[in-house]
Amino acid sequence: MSNFCTLPPEGGTATVGQGPALLLLHVNDSTDDQVLFQAACKRARVPVNWHVTDCATKAISYLHTLVRQSKTHDVHWPDLVLLDIVMPGESGFEVLKYMRRTPELLDTPVVIFTGHDRSDFQKEATRLKADHYMTKPQVFEKTVEIARTIYALYGTRKRPGSASGQAAG
Repeated sequence: MSNFCTLPPEGGTATVGQGPALLLLHVNDSTDDQVLFQAACKRARVPVNWHVTDCATKAISYLHTLVRQSKTHDVHWPDLVLLDIVMPGESGFEVLKYMRRTPELLDTPVVIFTGHDRSDFQKEATRLKADHYMTKPQVFEKTVEIARTIYALYGTRKRPGSASGQAAG
């Protein structure tokens, strides 16, 4: 089967084809938000393999372990990091800083997905080279559309060592 994803025309709907599963690292302290986004992906028929963590410290630890293990083993790199900003302890910006100073993670896309539509957060995300900044919508169907759009943007992009590739040795 062929993979196809088209971005929606203005005000339209993205189409998700029979494509590869996206290996997604979702960093969000809210279990409700985690489950809601998973439900949106299911409704959108977006194939996702999940790795979920509830804080920046655990996300950094996970990514650090991938980097360390990649020196001697094949690892499955995330195709995308979906990152909340405001969490207890360190903010999501700390994850983004870690990723952008780690050569093995430089090309991993990061989508900021937060409930805070603040210009200072958007400026910081841009400064730290986040790929997108999206505000969590209040309407579930808009979250479904965001899931489709994210898959359309990143679903066919595969890193070496991700679910469809092998790690560089």
